[in-house]
Amino acid sequence: RPATSENVIQDAAGNDAASFTDQAVNNQVEDKMAPVLGSATVNGDQLVLTYIDVGNLNVAKTAAAAAFAVSSAGNATISVNSVLV
Repeated sequence: RPATSENVIQDAAGNDAASFTDQAVNNQVEDKMAPVLGSATVNGDQLVLTYIDVGNLNVAKTAAAAAFAVSSAGNATISVNSVLV
């Protein structure tokens, strides 16, 4: 049967599943909301960002230091050397 005529289970390539008997199903709802910044403070040479909904931050999938752009009040660029969650 063509995939376009019915709602079927497909793999990432669009191939219909041959069988779906006794298979585990992941029914978790994906969190698509970006973390919301709650506050930012400076502690010595550290910029500490506190986020709301921290339970969904993932230590294993932390953004690289290069993903952050930090500047001073006078717009001078400040290097980011590391990121910790």
